[in-house]
Amino acid sequence: MASAQMNKAVDGVEPLIGYAFQDRFLLWEALQAAGSSVFRAGDRTIPNGNKRLALLGDTILQLVLAEQWYAGGQARVVFDQDRKRVGSNVNLNTLGIQAGLDGFVNLAGGEKFASPVTMSATVEAILGAVYLDGGLQAVTPVMQALGL
Repeated sequence: MASAQMNKAVDGVEPLIGYAFQDRFLLWEALQAAGSSVFRAGDRTIPNGNKRLALLGDTILQLVLAEQWYAGGQARVVFDQDRKRVGSNVNLNTLGIQAGLDGFVNLAGGEKFASPVTMSATVEAILGAVYLDGGLQAVTPVMQALGL
């Protein structure tokens, strides 16, 4: 059963990323910073916040960038540069804050704001959640909405 806190966060984030989840618990999981007090999202146990989704999202981000690089016929060095620039914690943190995601991250006890590492992991986790919910074709529009 979804909580009021979850519904408020999910309802707030979906318009920011331009994607409506079928499984809203995936987005709720993505919004859990490591150390948050939430340990379940629906029937899934989430022992360490959004870290598993962030790993998946990082991989999906690289896959989408690689597909775009391949279609462009550019040299390998261009892909390496784009991957480092777009996927950097600095960039993901900046874009997450610009999108307004920082107000929806469920932080660990005592934290007042999302650190750059927490925000970048949250952006990656959102990409992972979108992938699991809607497949690879759903990820690119979300990346565009976030400025990736």
